[in-house]
Amino acid sequence: MTKPWFYRLLFSYLPVFFMITSVLIVLIILSISHLSKREAENANQTYALHIMQSVDYTLKTIDEYVIKELQTNQRIDQFFDNKLEGNPYYSAYEVTELIRGMMNYNKFIDSVYFYRASDQIVISPNTMIAADRFGDKAFIDEMIKSPSQYELTNQRQYKEFTEMDQRKVVISLVRKFPLLSGQKGIIVVNISMDAIVGMIRDMSNSKISFIQVYDPAGNQLLASGNGHAITGSELTRIHSNYTNWEYRSGLNDQYLYTFTSVFSYVWIGLGLVMIVLGGIWMTYVTHRNYRPIQLIMSRIHAISELQSMSIDGKKKDEFQYIDRAISNLMELSSRYEKQHEEDIVFRRRHVFKEWLEGSRTVEYEDWKVEMNRLHLPTGFGQLTAAVIEMDKYMEICRMFSQKDQELLKFVLSRVVYETAESFGLTVWAEWMATHRLSVVIFTDEDVKNSEKQAANLCENIRAWVEQHLHFRITLGVGHVVGQVQELVHSYEAATHVLRFKSALGTNRVLYHWEAEASTEKEMYKHLPLIKSLAQSFRLGDEGWKPALEQFFTELKVGLLSYDEIRNLMNYFAYHLHREMIELSAELQESIQIAIPQLNDATQHFDTIEELYASCFHLLEQASQRMADIREVRSNHAVMRQIRTYVETHYADPELSLTSLSEQFQLHASHISRAFKEEFGEKFVDYLVKIRMEQAQHLLQSSRHSVQEIGVQVGYTHAISFIRAFKKYTGVTPGDYRK
Repeated sequence: MTKPWFYRLLFSYLPVFFMITSVLIVLIILSISHLSKREAENANQTYALHIMQSVDYTLKTIDEYVIKELQTNQRIDQFFDNKLEGNPYYSAYEVTELIRGMMNYNKFIDSVYFYRASDQIVISPNTMIAADRFGDKAFIDEMIKSPSQYELTNQRQYKEFTEMDQRKVVISLVRKFPLLSGQKGIIVVNISMDAIVGMIRDMSNSKISFIQVYDPAGNQLLASGNGHAITGSELTRIHSNYTNWEYRSGLNDQYLYTFTSVFSYVWIGLGLVMIVLGGIWMTYVTHRNYRPIQLIMSRIHAISELQSMSIDGKKKDEFQYIDRAISNLMELSSRYEKQHEEDIVFRRRHVFKEWLEGSRTVEYEDWKVEMNRLHLPTGFGQLTAAVIEMDKYMEICRMFSQKDQELLKFVLSRVVYETAESFGLTVWAEWMATHRLSVVIFTDEDVKNSEKQAANLCENIRAWVEQHLHFRITLGVGHVVGQVQELVHSYEAATHVLRFKSALGTNRVLYHWEAEASTEKEMYKHLPLIKSLAQSFRLGDEGWKPALEQFFTELKVGLLSYDEIRNLMNYFAYHLHREMIELSAELQESIQIAIPQLNDATQHFDTIEELYASCFHLLEQASQRMADIREVRSNHAVMRQIRTYVETHYADPELSLTSLSEQFQLHASHISRAFKEEFGEKFVDYLVKIRMEQAQHLLQSSRHSVQEIGVQVGYTHAISFIRAFKKYTGVTPGDYRK
């Protein structure tokens, strides 16, 4: 009996099956190969980074230990000051014992010696001799000439005694003493290169991967492998900012080729087997299930008066697939139900966020349905929103790992629920941000009692955290509302008052009414004070200190938000940089050190007092550096006399560089150049500024005419005064007085 429909059905999709499976197998092989290569590169990069960090950590640990000893050990101070007390031989012995203790601190330290510049004496664990007889004299001379206070050298040869032929390969960590000036001598810590090489080789797998280390000159320091020439594919290059070494890492070609070959053969073979099995299975299934199709076609042909086809009377269970589909559907339904129970937590957070942020209109009936679905209370008398913010969150992130941070947040959430339970209150708390826990407090009292209960709850939470945890919190409390739709306003009030915690204080409960008096601030009213402060700092006047204190007092009294304070501080840093641009390179360098630190303090402060202390400290240091630079200049005192003379005689119309040249017996061009280098401003511009500031004061405080005021500030002609005043202020004197 022929089977035309069987073959027609079989050959209609069998070629498509072969084509699709072949393409899929090729794509899978290519994808997995690409993925494997990428993962190998990532793993190799992690491996090289781990080795680099281990080496850097070892060297940094030694450096930190040396700094600690230099700062705390009095024997080192006595040696370099040449003031060893008691028996000199015993005192020298104590210093050598100190050096041996430093060598025993870390197995990577090969040797340590001190060089005293006052009498050119070198002391090591083995000897105390003059530097000329010391085997490392050339290196000492090189380090003494170096302007740097700290040096980490490249690989070099070291021997202690000139008579010795044996040399050791080391890298040297050199620190001048004292740490700030470095005038008394140097401390040299020689780190064994063999120990570092041994550590790296212990951490590497020579059969699978290799790693090579090069110094900044391109010389190879070490190469880990199987003891033979390394033939591998380089995958990673990492540069250490601490040692300036370059780490090159990759996989051994033999291992990589073997892995790829086995991988390809296995998958190609498996793919071919699957294609054959798929073809056999499709033929078998088609053979089993072609009869119902044959029956349908026969009926169609019969109706169409076509030639009838014989039908095999053997019973066929074609409903097996339907039964299997129903079973799968039930299984999926059960799985989705479990997933729904797990997702209810995420839905609670989503609903909570929409409710508090007001992104969706919430009707009371819909809200009740949603609360029932989430197994939350639906009845209440009053609602209050509170926001708990973790203070100094950046420090918390630095102090604790991600896992510990999650644990602390969980503890804080449980504290909220358990404290509320002890007060007989119902709360709903969710983390709306990484450092903010939002809380809804349900009460059954009137408005006054509800406010009191919310305040007591928040204060107890704050006190518990302060007593038991390693961080502090600030809580913002909104007003009490009686409708579900109004809670968004309470939440806005709670978050709004937290914006002013830098002015109101941290580690306390802030209530919504404390920020209700704050309105949109006139930010520009602080700008003249900022400009004056920056100018005073540039000129080196001590007046910048009270001006800085006045500026921060205005920020405190003005009840500015965190963002407003940060914007003003950014403007201050910008204006300070702009004022210093005209100074000499030496003076600019003094403030360039402080500005990045000032920006960093602006980004990570919590209170205005903390920000003021940081700013004052940074500016005080910069001011001192500028004063030191100015003091050593030969024309510093003369320029200050000239500036004082200008401030006193600005009303003299004959005041000019020529008159100053005659007055101070200096060339006019020299005065012009030195004045700008000293104060960052041309003499002419400074004179005009002094005159215009005095003119502004007279226009405001006196009834003199414009011509009289012009004469009082050094202009004999009113037209010249008006032209200069308009150029400086943008308006005429008459308009300014109005």
